[in-house]
Amino acid sequence: MTDNAGVTPGAHGTCSCGGAAGVATSGAARRSAGRRWLWIVAGLAAAGAAAAAVGIWHLPPRMYPDPGDTDARAALQGGLLTAASALIAVAGALVALDETRAANTETRRANEAADERERQAYANTHVRELYTRAIDQLGSDSDTIRLGGIYALERIVADSPADRRAVVEVLAAFVRTLSTDPRRAPAPAAPAAPSARPGRRGPSRPPAVDIRAAVGVLARLPHPADLTGADLTGLTGLTGLTSHADLPGAPSLAHLTLTNATLADARLAGVDFTGGSLDDADLARADLRRANLTDAELVDADLTGARLADATLAGALLFRATLTGAQLGRADLTGAQLGGADLTNAVLDEAILADAVLSGANLTNARLDGADLTAATGLAQKQVDSARGDRRTHLPAGLARPASWDTAEGPAGQ
Repeated sequence: MTDNAGVTPGAHGTCSCGGAAGVATSGAARRSAGRRWLWIVAGLAAAGAAAAAVGIWHLPPRMYPDPGDTDARAALQGGLLTAASALIAVAGALVALDETRAANTETRRANEAADERERQAYANTHVRELYTRAIDQLGSDSDTIRLGGIYALERIVADSPADRRAVVEVLAAFVRTLSTDPRRAPAPAAPAAPSARPGRRGPSRPPAVDIRAAVGVLARLPHPADLTGADLTGLTGLTGLTSHADLPGAPSLAHLTLTNATLADARLAGVDFTGGSLDDADLARADLRRANLTDAELVDADLTGARLADATLAGALLFRATLTGAQLGRADLTGAQLGGADLTNAVLDEAILADAVLSGANLTNARLDGADLTAATGLAQKQVDSARGDRRTHLPAGLARPASWDTAEGPAGQ
């Protein structure tokens, strides 16, 4: 089924160490203080016993020096002996009490450690059983059972975050393998309506429901996933994803490697691709309006007819990218690298191209009405002459505005 199905979750347990650690520290401090006072009292008792023993020999002759006071001296010696014996007994009892308490503490700790090991063993066994069952479900012929396996793997990450890498690798392998399986290929795109523009295809069928679900889970898991070469033509359903309550981070495709992936006709409006790897990806006719592609890598990507209005492509690498007929109105291309890109018939009305690199870019019939090319580098007069613009278009210093631009009127809308 997948090329990573053999990955098994590690034997990791989970713990809540916040309040428990504080309670344990407070209890240990109290036990330490109690033991310290116990030894102080035992020491005082032992010192008293020693003083009484010394007094047995020295005190009676001094208190009763008369040779006739034999009985009195004997009575005092007997009393001191009794006191010394009692204090020795007290000191011994306190020492024995401390030893008993220490032994009980060690026993309690050993029992707690054994209980914790048992709990962790149970949790690990539960995770392994759930993981094995989920892998079996991914290989089922039933869409419903495969969906259950996908969401069970997401549940494993919530219960055992240490197993996130294994789950991501399995789901990524699932997407790569099944999305390119010719036996599961969606039906060919329907022909376009007679009134459609020449060359425009009908809407593509989205990937199977299990593929969409797996991509959605990967988008919610903040861990890199390799989807190189995956066929996600017509992908939809990712807009408005909400992260699992037990999982950190917002859903995003930025951490997914989509090099050479097929995302033609995908509906990804507003999706976060920040810093994403999309080199050689097929994004023809994809809906990427308001998408965040800041610093994304789109070298040699095919964005023919893609809708990128209001998208952010600041700092994006678009070397040799195909943007023929792409809709880039109001897009932010500040500092984007567009060297060798094909922007033939692209619409860049009110786009921001300040500091963008346009060396060798093909701007034939590209519409630049109201676009800001201030400080754009690599832009030649020949490129400007081949494009369309209006009086609102801002060009870098040193480039002449074609006469036709001064009479052109901006579009009423887009």
